[in-house]
Amino acid sequence: MNRIIIACAVLSVAAAAVLPEDAQAQIVDYVNNNDGAGNYNFRFETSNGLKRQENGVVFNQGQEDEYIQVQGSYSYIDTKGRLVNVIYRADRDGYHLQEKETGVSKSVLNIYSKGN
Repeated sequence: MNRIIIACAVLSVAAAAVLPEDAQAQIVDYVNNNDGAGNYNFRFETSNGLKRQENGVVFNQGQEDEYIQVQGSYSYIDTKGRLVNVIYRADRDGYHLQEKETGVSKSVLNIYSKGN
């Protein structure tokens, strides 16, 4: 029984140690605008490579069929070190994934950015 408890403790510490970069991420860019009528836009970026931006526009304001159309994107570094970009739109017809791609690994990006 003690071995199981020790094994769980060791695994917990190891699992927590996997994400130090994410746990220490800082917000390096942040913008948030809202006109009070439902239209908005925001963006943010963190020091660990996470980026998100979105804007919403009200259509048919004040009418029975009023809705907000949302367009945005986000990107992050996946567990294999690759950059993932997602572009989406949401409107009265639902959520639409417009593009999802996995790009160059973070190590390649770091080498390129250091060389230039």
